[in-house]
Amino acid sequence: MKKIIALGGISLLPSIALAAPWDALRGAIDAAQFVSPIVAWLVLVIALGVVIVSVLALKKKKSRRLTFVSIAFGLFFLKTIFNLVDLYVSPGFFMNVGVQSVFDLVIIGALFTALFKK
Repeated sequence: MKKIIALGGISLLPSIALAAPWDALRGAIDAAQFVSPIVAWLVLVIALGVVIVSVLALKKKKSRRLTFVSIAFGLFFLKTIFNLVDLYVSPGFFMNVGVQSVFDLVIIGALFTALFKK
C-alpha cells in the first residue's frame, strides 16, 4: 500500500514541477476578464469626472502644474475611450500592451513634470 501511495506521489511531481507560478492566479484572471466591460465603463465615468474637476481648477487658477495635471488626466480619459473602443470593435488588436505603455509613459511624464518642475 505504501508503495502505491509513493508511486502515486512521484507521478504527480512532474505536473507540479511544470506548473507555472502564476497558475494559482488563473481564477482571478478569469473573474477580471468577466467584469472587464463593467470596470472599463466605471473607469470612463471616473476619468471624465477627474478631467472635469481638473479643467475647472485650471480655469479658476491658471497654473503650469495644473496644466500638466489636466493633460495627464485628459490622456487617461482618452486611453480609457480607446480601451472601450478596443473592447467592442477590435478586441485586443488596437490597444495592445505597447500602445498602453506609451500612454502610461506620457501620463507619468506629465504628472512628474507637474510635481517636480518649478
